[in-house]
Amino acid sequence: MSLYKIMIVDDEAEIREGIAHKIDWKAVGFEIVADAENGRDALEKAEALDLDVVLTDIKMPFMDGLELGAELSRRKPNLKLIVFSGFDEFEYAQEAIKLNVVEYVLKPVNAEELTDILGRVRNLLDEEFAQRRNIAQLTEVYRKSLPLLREKFLQELLLGPMERGELERQIERFGMDIGMCAQQVVAVCEIGHRTGQSQPLSDELVPVSVRQMVDDALRGRCRREIFLSLSSVIVMTGWDQDPIETLMSLMGEVCDQCARILGVTVTVGIGRPCRNVGELHGSYAEARAAIEYKAVTGGGKPIYIQDMERLDRSPVEQDNHREQQLLSTIKFGSKEQIAALVDQLLYAGEEGWSSQARLIGILGTLLPIIQRYRLGEKEMLGDRGEWLPLLTGEVPDQRQRDWLLGVCLKMSGSMDQRRVSTAKRLVEEAERYIRENYPDSGLSVERLCGHLHISQSYFSNIFKQETGRSYVQYLTDVRMEHAVELLRTTDDKTYLVAEKVGYDEPNYFSYVFKKRFGISPSQFRK
Repeated sequence: MSLYKIMIVDDEAEIREGIAHKIDWKAVGFEIVADAENGRDALEKAEALDLDVVLTDIKMPFMDGLELGAELSRRKPNLKLIVFSGFDEFEYAQEAIKLNVVEYVLKPVNAEELTDILGRVRNLLDEEFAQRRNIAQLTEVYRKSLPLLREKFLQELLLGPMERGELERQIERFGMDIGMCAQQVVAVCEIGHRTGQSQPLSDELVPVSVRQMVDDALRGRCRREIFLSLSSVIVMTGWDQDPIETLMSLMGEVCDQCARILGVTVTVGIGRPCRNVGELHGSYAEARAAIEYKAVTGGGKPIYIQDMERLDRSPVEQDNHREQQLLSTIKFGSKEQIAALVDQLLYAGEEGWSSQARLIGILGTLLPIIQRYRLGEKEMLGDRGEWLPLLTGEVPDQRQRDWLLGVCLKMSGSMDQRRVSTAKRLVEEAERYIRENYPDSGLSVERLCGHLHISQSYFSNIFKQETGRSYVQYLTDVRMEHAVELLRTTDDKTYLVAEKVGYDEPNYFSYVFKKRFGISPSQFRK
């Protein structure tokens, strides 16, 4: 039996250890994966962990349990919160109810009472997981899915532009309301391989369950149209505010749930926002293109096209089959796969075509790709005097093949290097921005990513890869570095040092400083 993951939060180590040791956690279906001594620490750990339950005290420094609950409710709506407190006061209970706290317990909590509470929470989690796995229910959801005509219209809408009058008639006919929003975005959920986890659903019902999870995640957050297309779930969304960060976060939760509950890998491609329903086909094409980058970023997560193709801001075009095949292989294939495709296109082409004609056709496909991605025609192809003879039949077939393979490999290397250098430049800009703005206590990853024009998910990945540290760790290091300098070179009181390095709470500054260096700021000066 898989165990649910729980984190214990209390500012007193003795209480945390007592709770950890007084319960037979495995027997009640849980495992402790983390603990924290205040709400801020807990929130940071919750972001990095796949938690099911947080057991937290209310009265804590820096961020209390109710503030923590409010943040967790916003960021991880499926997480269950158990609150324990020494305060038998009505307003605390009222606030807990607003936060959908599943259990509110008064201290002191004995082992028997806590075991009963954990049993109830485990049963609640079991029911929720079972509901998503329930074959009969999913079959009913499938039967009641959108009518075929509605789905046919949605599919046509995503394949290309429609005549305005026809578009308006169909929108009115099917009651689509995403067009009433300021922005629309398409996401494509590609259902991949099973992770090996045992789960009872047939292959036919897995997409239905993924669709239901997407619908549950988006309910109340945006207007939406969701339908199935082969092994994918297509999501058309409408928003009245900037959608990308929220959509990336929600789709990340869906990917995690699909892996844990259904045992399948789901990768979500997200296109750029558009301003009217008639432009959704562009966002859809971009979402499909974003999924291809799973070869670079890894699958099982959301991928935003603008994070991947920052230098190409024009809408992704509908490529013909050969261009799409070449582009995908050049972008993500190995040298062997690129060589195999070159051989296939040169030597397995249409009957009666000369190798020169095939080479000209392939070159005609490569040139738009070179131009679209700004790779440089001369850099990729060389001087015209060198390659024009290849098109006239004046050289052996093997030389044509070697030249074409060399072009494709140079394109692949250039695209790969551009991805790496773009990520490196973004991280360098982030480091510069942090070092310039660290005194601002309001500096946040949201503000930083807004400055960089990238999603938080993508930023977190590339920043950790380049620096070996998270954003919070890096910002804390910078602030501590400057705090040490101020303590050594000035007579400023601790509260002034705290303020100058970005902490509006002197006590929290002292807490972080002591956690880092093992002594308080005042002891450091002695």
